[in-house]
Amino acid sequence: MAPSKEAQYLTSLFKTISATPDNGNLFIERCLYDQVATASSEPTDVSYEDVDISGQQRGPAKLIHPSNASKKHIILFMHGGGYSFGSLHSHRKMCAHFAKSCNTLALMVDYRLTPEHAYPAALDDCVAAYKWLLHQGFEGKNIITMGDSCGGGLTTTASLKVIRDGLPPPGAAVSLSPWYDVVCKDSPSLTKAKNDVLGTMEGMYKIRDRYCVGVDPAEPLISALYARDDELSKLQPHWISCAGDDMLLDDGIRMAERLQKSGVETVLKVHDGMQHVFEFMAGRAPESDASVREIGQWVRKTVGS
Repeated sequence: MAPSKEAQYLTSLFKTISATPDNGNLFIERCLYDQVATASSEPTDVSYEDVDISGQQRGPAKLIHPSNASKKHIILFMHGGGYSFGSLHSHRKMCAHFAKSCNTLALMVDYRLTPEHAYPAALDDCVAAYKWLLHQGFEGKNIITMGDSCGGGLTTTASLKVIRDGLPPPGAAVSLSPWYDVVCKDSPSLTKAKNDVLGTMEGMYKIRDRYCVGVDPAEPLISALYARDDELSKLQPHWISCAGDDMLLDDGIRMAERLQKSGVETVLKVHDGMQHVFEFMAGRAPESDASVREIGQWVRKTVGS
């Protein structure tokens, strides 16, 4: 089935972002990427609060309060953007749609970006946010790690680090169009996704090298695909949403296969004809709304929110 007229807006938006010259100006690159915020509708019955969680963050985190949501359950949301772009602004509306669907609160992390701050800055900031939630009285089993693209990778690598540190593990994970193989080597879709209008291999290598300064991108806390089976087996249930026209399609598929092989409850959904993180169209496109709704139902069942 062809994408809906509404979903095609995201394709047009990505084409505009990709075609606009930035002349190597990082500020302009980030401003361009933040235009993805225009894809989502403005959620209703939601309030927002800026909270200070750590001195290492770029700025305050954002706490999202849907009306009547469970006060015991919370999403720890890690935005995408290749570790170089993205912000609380770019992902606020999409995250709020998910919080409403999951019947939870949500905490968006303003983690440090590259090239100013290479690995492990982003990972450290996300783990610090998880610890902050524990200190606020949230139980690990009631925390859902969630993110898109590189944030989808952080959804799992932050969980691995939490477990390595001996902290209570999260209760569930949701990865949207995740970047799980930062090596950018063994996912066929990287070079065969003919309808991807956002990414290029040159761009993937650029953001990879910004993040992986002096460290092997196959490090499991960068690329969870390279974690050992015994480590993966300790992870929480995962929902992995992949877009059929995405360069990162096979990253999600490969990770789902690894998790399932390791005995982790894993749901893999591949959405044909969709662009990278098509859930950006939450509130506007039927395909996005259906994915948000399905994920919300799964999260409620998994963590009891």
